[in-house]
Amino acid sequence: MDDALYVIGHKNPDTDSICSALAYAEMKRLVGENAIACRLGPLNEETKFVLKKFGLENPLLMKDARSQLKDIEMDVPNFINENRSVKVGWEKVAKSNNRSLFVLNDSKKLAGILSTSNLSMVRLFDKAKLNKLMSTASLKAIADTIEGSIINEPTLFSNNGKVFVVTLNESRGFEADFKGSICILSDGHQKQKQLINAGVKCLIITCNEQIDYDVLQFAKAKNCGIIITKLDTMAVANVVQESFSIKNIMTTEVIYFNESEYVSDVAAKMLKSRVRSYPVLDDEGNVKAAISRFHLQNYKRKRFILVDHSAKNQAINNIMDASIEEIIDHHHIGDIQTEKPIFYRNMKCGCTATIVSLLYQENGLLPDEKISGILLSAILSDTLNFKSATTTELDKITASWLAKRANIEDIDEYAREMLSASVSLKDANPHELLNRDLKHYEMGKYKVAVGQTNYVNMSDVQLILPEFKENMEKEQKSKKLDLLIMVFTHVLAEGSLLLFYGPLAYTMKDIVEINFDDNSGYDKDIISRKQQLIPRLTMYLKSL
Repeated sequence: MDDALYVIGHKNPDTDSICSALAYAEMKRLVGENAIACRLGPLNEETKFVLKKFGLENPLLMKDARSQLKDIEMDVPNFINENRSVKVGWEKVAKSNNRSLFVLNDSKKLAGILSTSNLSMVRLFDKAKLNKLMSTASLKAIADTIEGSIINEPTLFSNNGKVFVVTLNESRGFEADFKGSICILSDGHQKQKQLINAGVKCLIITCNEQIDYDVLQFAKAKNCGIIITKLDTMAVANVVQESFSIKNIMTTEVIYFNESEYVSDVAAKMLKSRVRSYPVLDDEGNVKAAISRFHLQNYKRKRFILVDHSAKNQAINNIMDASIEEIIDHHHIGDIQTEKPIFYRNMKCGCTATIVSLLYQENGLLPDEKISGILLSAILSDTLNFKSATTTELDKITASWLAKRANIEDIDEYAREMLSASVSLKDANPHELLNRDLKHYEMGKYKVAVGQTNYVNMSDVQLILPEFKENMEKEQKSKKLDLLIMVFTHVLAEGSLLLFYGPLAYTMKDIVEINFDDNSGYDKDIISRKQQLIPRLTMYLKSL
C-alpha cells in the first residue's frame, strides 16, 4: 500500500479546479508528499487548450473516494500447485498463518482453496473413496510422499488405489487381493517376486533394503513400479495414502475479490460467508493478496486535499468515507466536516489558483514555467480577465507575477485566446452543455442548480436555444429542482443571457435586469455566478 495524497477539484471541473489541483499536487511533491492530481469529470475545451499549451497531462480521473482493496494492507498469499500431494498440503498449511492455501493451476491462475477442513476430511473417507483417490496418484507423487527413490518406473503406471502392508513369507491364495495394488514391505527376495507375479503395480521397499537384480528385471517385465525409501514400514503406512493430489479435495467454488473493489462493498459480502481468508485478484486473474475480516478493521483511508470547493454535493462521491487532509478554496465555506483539525485555506479572491500561488511562495518554492502558465490561466478564466466582480487586487498582482514566470508577454492577448477556446456551443449537445459546469445549491428548503458557459457571438447562442430550452425543461423535472438556471456569459464580460425553469422561475423576474419572457432574460451586470447571482437569489428565496 502506498501513501498517496489525492489533490482533487469539484464535479464538472473548470479550468481553476483542474489547474489548481495540478499545481498544488506538484507543490506537495516538492515538499516530499506522494501527491497525485485528480479530476471528477471530462475537461472542457478551455482547460484542454491550457494543458496543451503548457504541455501537461490530464489529471487522474477518479469517481469515488472510498478505499479499494489495493489501497489497504493485506496478507502475502500462500500458494500451492494443484498437483502437489495431500502430505505436502498438510506441511504447507501447518506453516500458514491462516491455515489455508490458495491453489494454483499450471498457468498460475486460481484453481481453488485448500484448508485444514479439506485435509481433515481425508481421514474420514471410507475405504472405497480413499482407494479411488489413491488410484489417481502418480508413481512420482508416491515416491515424494514417502521420501523414496524410484528404482523402476513403468511406461504407463496405474494402480487400483488399494494399499497393503505385506508381512507374509511364502503363501498361496493372495493373488486376487494384491492384483493392481501398492504393497509395502522390506526384504524378502521370494516375497517380492511373488507379489510382482500376482500383478502388484508398485512395490515400496522400506528401510533402504536393496532389490536383487533378478527381481528388478522381473519387475520391468511385469510393468511393476519399485520405490525404495529409508523410512520404516509403519512410517510409510502412515503417509502413503496422502500421495494423491490436492485438486481432488480442494474447494473449487471460491469466493474471491478484485483488488479494485471498495472495502465497504467487500465487508458487506464477507458478512454472507464464513471463509477465513479470501484471495484478491487483479484484472488479469492473478492472485495478488489474501484478505480476512481483520484487514477491514481500522484500515487506512484514502487521503484527499480538496481544491476549489468545500461542499459535499460538489465533492467526489463518498468523500466522508475518506480522510480529508486539507481544503484550499475561495468560495463560501461548505458543509464538509472533518474528524480532525486540518489545514484549511479560504480567502476572498477571484480564484483558487491565486491562493495556490501564495502557498508556493510561503513554502519557499517557485512554480516552474508550466505550472506558472496553468495558474495564470486559471486566474484569467475565473475572473474573466479581471472583469468579474470577484476579482481582487491580489488576483491581478499574482497574475502579473505568474505571467513573467510563464513567459506570457501580453496577458490580455493570451486571455482572449484562451477564453475563446472555451466556446464550443455547436459541438456540445444540450445535456452536455447544461451539465458540464452545473452547481447544485440547497437554499433553505429549496433545491437550486445553476449552470454557466461562455459565448463569443450571441448568434451562436440563438442557434441552439430551441433545443436547449426543451432539454432544460425536461432536466429540471427529472432532477426535481425548484429552480434550474443556465447562464450564458460573454467571454469579455459584457453581460449574461439567463434561462430559468421550475416552480420558482417566477422569482427571476425580480433578479434579472431585462426579462424576455417567463423563462429567459438578460443582465449586463451578472458575470459571476458566485458573486452576483447566487447571493441575490439566496436573499430573495429567504424572503419567501
